[in-house]
Amino acid sequence: MTTIPTFTLNHPQLGNLTGRLIDQQHADGQLVIEPVVHFRSIPYATIPARFGQSVLLDHIPDHFDDRPRGNFTQYGAACPQVPQPAGRGSATGGLVPGEEPVTYNEQACLNLTISAPVKSALKKTDPLTTKRLLPVLVYVHGGGLIEGKGHVSALHDTSKMTELAAHGDMDVVIVSIGYRLNWQGFIACYDLLDEARENGEPAFNYGFRDQRNSFLWIRKHITGFGGDPDNITAFGESGGAVSLSIHACSDVPLFNRVILQSGTPNTIDNWTLDEFDAYYHRLLSYLEITGTTRAERLKALREVPVSRLIDFIRENNVGTMKPFFGPECDFFPQQPFWANQGEILANCSWVHEIMIGDDSCEGSVFTPLLKDISSSMYISQVHTILGEESARRVLDAYDIHEGMDEGLFWQHAAVITGDLIFSEPTHSAAIAVAQSGRQRLYRWQFGLQNPFPGSPFSYTMGHHFVELMYQFMTLVGRLPPHRNHFLRRQGEEMARTWIRFANGLPPMPGAKPYDLEEGSIMICDMLHGWTVRTRAEDEAISQQDPWGPRRYRQWEILNEELKKAGCAKDGVGSENERIQATRNRLMG
Repeated sequence: MTTIPTFTLNHPQLGNLTGRLIDQQHADGQLVIEPVVHFRSIPYATIPARFGQSVLLDHIPDHFDDRPRGNFTQYGAACPQVPQPAGRGSATGGLVPGEEPVTYNEQACLNLTISAPVKSALKKTDPLTTKRLLPVLVYVHGGGLIEGKGHVSALHDTSKMTELAAHGDMDVVIVSIGYRLNWQGFIACYDLLDEARENGEPAFNYGFRDQRNSFLWIRKHITGFGGDPDNITAFGESGGAVSLSIHACSDVPLFNRVILQSGTPNTIDNWTLDEFDAYYHRLLSYLEITGTTRAERLKALREVPVSRLIDFIRENNVGTMKPFFGPECDFFPQQPFWANQGEILANCSWVHEIMIGDDSCEGSVFTPLLKDISSSMYISQVHTILGEESARRVLDAYDIHEGMDEGLFWQHAAVITGDLIFSEPTHSAAIAVAQSGRQRLYRWQFGLQNPFPGSPFSYTMGHHFVELMYQFMTLVGRLPPHRNHFLRRQGEEMARTWIRFANGLPPMPGAKPYDLEEGSIMICDMLHGWTVRTRAEDEAISQQDPWGPRRYRQWEILNEELKKAGCAKDGVGSENERIQATRNRLMG
């Protein structure tokens, strides 16, 4: 059995913590230039009961999981979930180098992993060295709030990013967090609301409050790892970006900068409490729980094996879990709707810099869901939802019309779906922040292909989450080496961009804060790699892109017509609520 090199840190608050020393080579055999210490799965909170709010830890418990106390050389647990494909045929082209069997544990999943340069960690043990605190990057994994395990995953291993930063004299400490998912993290119903009120506790959004506790733990304890609690940059993709943008709508300061990767608060459409309650009762019916009182129903639900909650998700092909935004959750000073989410983000007083972006062809992941929809069916529904004038303008913008080739329609339907869910909200949020002028904003878009054979995403350009194949540099040995390792170099440049931003620098040489006059944007594509362009330059250059031109104007038409159609609707609720309902119908 190979001995794992270790490093023990005497943390001033938490005591001796032993992590894995990465000083010779990474899991894929790449040589290490600047040694890194990897503290795996440190507990930050406990869960008193299923569907209860987590409790922040201020110490290392004697008993948290099966690992020895203070020994963080091995990964701990992730939240129970439906496992995603990992072998050949998966989006990564097979098991990621260094991937280990994942442990799932409902009670011990609230842990986080920390990567720090050894030279910084050594300063904590040597009183004669200068103790300059380093910027902190915190990664929140995605997965539609229903799956994900970035804090215990070789794909999302942050040690290479940490080493790259140290080698470039831009040292950072990087943290990746776990939180509760699916039913455990995002159930909502009247039964739990009444129970929470009776107990004087906040209701719902258990996963978001887990995340909040993780940031509070980081702010309290990261100094002991060499990190600066007053210089935290959070980044997350998809459900992770949704989470971070939702935190930016709250009034609890957690981070100073944020990088949003394909996600805003309403990326996952939200329900009313009545809709959530109906879904809860559907779960009860599936589990054959028939209690006549609130206490009986919740007691039975808490005693069900967690595997049965996961069975519901698997058997019903549930793809996302919806967050609850209503006033009953007591999470937001102002509820974020699609129509006001950019304004709320712009008004966040404790976030000072933002990077926001998306992938060039987000909608490609939706093609399987659209294969049975005909052009005539789609056109009819859009007219019903938006009205004649708005529908005509939107459909014309995306070249969808009666009598078109059905194969071509399928392509265009995927494009508009991806734009509706991901790209338009990214664009409109960027405009809102730029208009306010309160924060410095940088904008980017990613358009490399998935180079791995055998999955539905093989050779797809700029599909949703494709940047994860590059930004952590954990798959460099699997990337095609042609064009002088072009793909590898773009991944490294992406990591440097995130690191520069965390260090308070412009993310790329020549990058300018986004404004409404020039519209500076950092683009990564298969022809040019990373470049900085104005909007006008990008619109002209992208006309020659084999995968199609940038769609700024289409996004703006979507925004204008959704608002117009929603405002024209009769019914109860505020204007924002009517617009939200219109958008939810179109997304559906």
